This record gives sequence, structure tokens and C-alpha cells, in this order.
Amino acid sequence: MRIWRSQTEFDLPASVLALGTFDGLHAGHRALIERAMELSREINCACVVCTFDRHPLSVLSPGNAPRQLMRLDEKLAVLEKMGVDGVLVETFDAACAATEPELYLEELVRNMRARALVAGFNHHFGAHGRGDADMIRREAARLHYRAEILPPVQDGGDVVSSTLIRALLENGDTGRARRLMEE
Repeated sequence: MRIWRSQTEFDLPASVLALGTFDGLHAGHRALIERAMELSREINCACVVCTFDRHPLSVLSPGNAPRQLMRLDEKLAVLEKMGVDGVLVETFDAACAATEPELYLEELVRNMRARALVAGFNHHFGAHGRGDADMIRREAARLHYRAEILPPVQDGGDVVSSTLIRALLENGDTGRARRLMEE
């Protein structure tokens, strides 16, 4: 598995990008990454997971940053085991946080030679989180990529999310949290 620390380091002919913070690699994250892997096989190009070196809230609002579910090295080990071709680990800092979503998306698609983007229904990016799944869909024709937005994964009537995992851990339901993180 290849690891790139900036978009400009990317040196493969084309990619399918799985977009997200992926702070826990729970069942919802894995469904999204698995779909990106399927799509990369269909299109015959690399499957690249795009994530950050830290949780965005640790920069945007340090006092409200959630507890980390996985360290970066743990996340990379799981992604390698899943079989992704590579991971883009961008530094999330004030400059990254201030990037206009349209510019971020244009640069990402161009630099990563993206043929498709796969994101969750609740994915946000760019300055003030103004970029979202609808923008990814809208910009697909103009920027020449295929957009796939995945619906939420549910478990027992709950949307599987990092927030749910944290709540389960805080409430002592480690068994369910572990199951959602390992399935």
C-alpha cells in the first residue's frame, strides 16, 4: 500500500477516491471503502483513501475535538489489510481548513487524476464545511468524474457513525462498539 502526504505527490495514472475523515473505520466507513475498491476494479485504476493526519475538530475547535477512535498508524494498518492501493494522508491545518470547497474539489480531482469519488451522505469538506455530498454530485459532470454518494449504514435502527461508537464506549457497550468496528 502506497502512502502520499500531499496530493502533488500522487504518481499513478488514475484513481477512485474514498473521501472521509475515517476516524474509526467502523462498518459505515468500511462499506464506503469497499464500494470504492469495487469501483476501482471496474474502472481499472487505483483505489485511494483520502483522509487527514488528525481529526479536523482538533484544529477547528480543539476544546470540542472528539476522542480519537484510532491512531493514524492503526488506521493505515487496517486499510492495508482491507487491500486499498494507497492512502492520501493530508495535513489538516488552518490553511487546509480555509480552502474554499470548490477549489479543494478541483485540486483533488486534478492532482489525484480522479475518475470517481465515493463519499458518505454526510460528508463535508472545505471552508466552514460548505462542501458536501450534493456538491460532489453537482460538480461530477463539470470536473469529469463519477460520483457515488452512499446512504447511511444502520445497526439496530441507529446510523453507524463515529459519534455512535463513542457513545457506546462511554455507556460501556464495548461489545457492540467492537462489533461495529471489526465487522
